Amino acid sequence: MSDFYYFETIFSTINFGKYKGKPLFNILQEDSSYIYWCINNIPEFTISEETLRQIRGLLPSFIITENFESHIGEPYRESKYYNEKDHDGYYYERDDDQPTYERYNGSYAQDEMGYSDDDIDTIFDGDPLAYWNID
Repeated sequence: MSDFYYFETIFSTINFGKYKGKPLFNILQEDSSYIYWCINNIPEFTISEETLRQIRGLLPSFIITENFESHIGEPYRESKYYNEKDHDGYYYERDDDQPTYERYNGSYAQDEMGYSDDDIDTIFDGDPLAYWNID
């Protein structure tokens, strides 16, 4: 179900998370930080070229970052696993090579700084509170 995180137009509805059932356009207006969060945390989150054109036309002040641009194109189809469900019960594709964000969920190092579980294990020896000690 790779199309689950694909948005064909700015009026496509989000089918997950706290804005489930809302059009992308409304979320961009009300809480654009959520879209950036999706871009940074959901590799499959993808918008079409048409959606980008609509965003630029309807919301010219919305900043299109380099990372955001990397999520423009066809639906994500690189994953090889199809047997996992998200918290809403939808099947999604999972590539075990993708970083995980489960063990240290809720920590500042992960939620605010964006470090994956593997990053925290490697860089901070499994202690998410050690992020402040990086030189």
